[in-house]
Amino acid sequence: MWLSFIFALLVAGALGLSPTPQSPRQSPPSKSRRLALKSWPVLLIPHVANAATSLPEEARQGTMGAGNKEDSEPIPYEKYKKLPSGLTLADQPQTRVIRDPSKIVKKGSKVNVQWVLRKANGYFVDSSEVQGDVPFIFTVGDGTAIAGFDEGVVGMVQGGTRRLVVPLNLAYSQGLDNGRPGPLPKGFGPKQQIKRVMEVRKDVPGEYLFFEIAMQRVQNTE
Repeated sequence: MWLSFIFALLVAGALGLSPTPQSPRQSPPSKSRRLALKSWPVLLIPHVANAATSLPEEARQGTMGAGNKEDSEPIPYEKYKKLPSGLTLADQPQTRVIRDPSKIVKKGSKVNVQWVLRKANGYFVDSSEVQGDVPFIFTVGDGTAIAGFDEGVVGMVQGGTRRLVVPLNLAYSQGLDNGRPGPLPKGFGPKQQIKRVMEVRKDVPGEYLFFEIAMQRVQNTE
């Protein structure tokens, strides 16, 4: 269970409460960037450390597996930035995708985003890949996206990737029915998982949802 020990250290160090050891080398690179997005390792935040430390190793395989080398390297905890709203985020270094600095996300940008949603314990819930590889398309600031997602994409560059640690008050507070702010999990099982988190875990200090996002397209009118 040495992975559990390493996982707990990563959790405790994510915002600088204690140093983290170098993460062990993950599994061989995958052939697909989409698989890399789906299998990024989760680096959790210390105030919810107790959410995952008791999980059996096999329950975390989806979060421990690596995709391609560049996309899958763990983000050092000092790279995570906590915003005044409570949202915490970090950009994933990525050398294989050409980024266009002229296409930076701001309020009013229309964006296409590929995404993966996980619970705080690392469990995979849903993704745009599972939903037919269809990106979540919205205009930043128009209320189409949940608050944490809407705020979390600002400053991204087309081709960039980012991880969002979204507190529940910035998540699905308006519900999960069709037409509510997204990206929405699809199907009974995924919806029930998030509904339970939002209803049962809402008063747990530091509870959050975890998004891994890739900025596929940015359109600015100005």
